[in-house]
Amino acid sequence: MLPALAVSEAVGYATTSDPRDIFDDLKDVGLWPAHEYIKKVTSISVWIGAARPNGIEITYQLNNTTQPAVKMHGQRNGAQRTVTVAENEFFVGMFGAVDSDPDQPTLRRLGFLVYDKDTGALAQQGPFPDASVTTQNIAGFASLGLIVGFSGTCADNGNLETVAIYKLQPGSTFVLDVSTLFH
Repeated sequence: MLPALAVSEAVGYATTSDPRDIFDDLKDVGLWPAHEYIKKVTSISVWIGAARPNGIEITYQLNNTTQPAVKMHGQRNGAQRTVTVAENEFFVGMFGAVDSDPDQPTLRRLGFLVYDKDTGALAQQGPFPDASVTTQNIAGFASLGLIVGFSGTCADNGNLETVAIYKLQPGSTFVLDVSTLFH
């Protein structure tokens, strides 16, 4: 039986409606809903330039192969920050900040929460860039839940514009062995 999934609100501001600039890893990597191949997110890299995330690269562990699926969204420009989880760890939240401009809330930082199922520890990784880079005129965001996949948009110039996460629906059974959810 498949769990109930939810998609978080997309954060950032999309300047394009061109379908080539939209990404949906649950559909493209997991082949949702025909085949549920994503076992878990194992690594997330954020590229930072000009005091904002330019790109995000996600590594997915798949059920049907030993080869990971790696999806790059945006550009590999600037400093790279990578968060990798161990077998007993899971990404359970995304947080960050956008400009406080209500008309064009540009994505300014991204960070992630990592849960260790063996110890019960919760670790904050990020935000990227560091919170000290930009502190004026921003508004924070957070979305909690076991991260299953990512979606969003990229600008015409290739930079990451918006990002959202697919996560377990609140109230769903929280099983930390994600592989049992996606047979």
